[in-house]
Amino acid sequence: MGLLSRMVAPVERASAGTPSYGMIPPLGSIQSASGAQISQATAMTVSTVYACVNRLSTDLARCSPYVMGWAKDGSKQKVKHPISKLFKRPNRQQTWFEFDRQMWVGLLLRGNAYAAIRRDYRGNPTELIPINPDAVMVLEAADGSIFYNVNRIGLWQIAMLRDFPVAIPSEDVFHLRGISFNSLVGVSTIGLARDSIGLDMALSQQANRWIANGARPSTWLKTNKVLGDAPARRLKAQFDDLHAGYQNTGKTVLLEDGIEPVALQLTSVDLQFIEQRKMQPEEVCRFYGVPPHKAGIASDTRGASQNLAAQDQDYVNSAVSERAVNFEQRFAWTFGLDEDDLFVERDLSQLLRADVLTRANVSRINILSGKKTQNEERADDGLPPKEGGDRLMMPTNMAAEGSNITGVAPDDNGRPAAGMVGTGDAGTGGTQTTSQDAATASEG
Repeated sequence: MGLLSRMVAPVERASAGTPSYGMIPPLGSIQSASGAQISQATAMTVSTVYACVNRLSTDLARCSPYVMGWAKDGSKQKVKHPISKLFKRPNRQQTWFEFDRQMWVGLLLRGNAYAAIRRDYRGNPTELIPINPDAVMVLEAADGSIFYNVNRIGLWQIAMLRDFPVAIPSEDVFHLRGISFNSLVGVSTIGLARDSIGLDMALSQQANRWIANGARPSTWLKTNKVLGDAPARRLKAQFDDLHAGYQNTGKTVLLEDGIEPVALQLTSVDLQFIEQRKMQPEEVCRFYGVPPHKAGIASDTRGASQNLAAQDQDYVNSAVSERAVNFEQRFAWTFGLDEDDLFVERDLSQLLRADVLTRANVSRINILSGKKTQNEERADDGLPPKEGGDRLMMPTNMAAEGSNITGVAPDDNGRPAAGMVGTGDAGTGGTQTTSQDAATASEG
């Protein structure tokens, strides 16, 4: 909003309204069926959640956005725009990669990402200040206005938001939301996945307690004699001191008076517990659309190269691309780029780069098929242009119907009659007689 529009804006707009949030209240948590409290901090302690969030946020932050427009020939081209500088230096503290990754982490965990828009006196955006979704409550006013009530967390954020009101108007907030039930706030992903995440946390904690405390005895002590209370307690204490806990693994136990150790085997319940721990990470991956191998989960190695290549392509087409489109459209809408027939596009080529041999074969095909010039392919690899490399090359065995490979003229243009040959210049239509025809003509 420009300075003039801010001056004439109605002052009777109230910031009070009905709070709206996506499943988990600000600065709060939600309890899972296993009893675990799910919040941003606790969810990230689950290795699968961390792997999915880190992988997606890093990959998306690698795909640099650009302001784009349409050229006269209908092709897309990069446009110099005041907004473009935000894609390099969004604020005085962060690079674009750092800012973008923080925004995606908020979206992937809480279903919402927020950034306050600092403007100059003309209303042009100069900085984007990221805000933790846990610190934001969306307020719906009676007149339909939307405000963002922000709890300032940390001295830096207090300083950066000093000029903003407690309830920031929606035109001064870049709000990237995920799946929403009310069109205003995205539903928290960790809220939807609370039971899956909570079960993973419970299984991990149970396994840790077993190791730390010996929750299930792995060895019985057997004897044919009757032990008194004092010898039994002494023997049990000595055995636990040397046996319980992972730090005592491998220590030697000295038994006396005919006592024999009996090792216990894994029961079906134990085996089911182990299998459940293996399966649970895959369920968490489904909430993010991330292939298991991207989260560090081992998969079948049969046909691994082809299978992983297909999964990587699907990962970019679905998990990455759909979120990139969400950002592109919301950013263009927030800053009014669509009103000027401009748009934002993220460069996904970094994620689609194949291995060196595959890229070389693709470059060769592009050049030989006439799709790209040599210099265009060199530019894609960051190499300088070469003289003569701007010409499109075509295979010699390809030509338009009815023309020779040089494209000078159709083959039947001025074709001489039988016994006649051309003048030597293709397509000139000139003819000359052969020596035999000339001799025949003179005799006549």
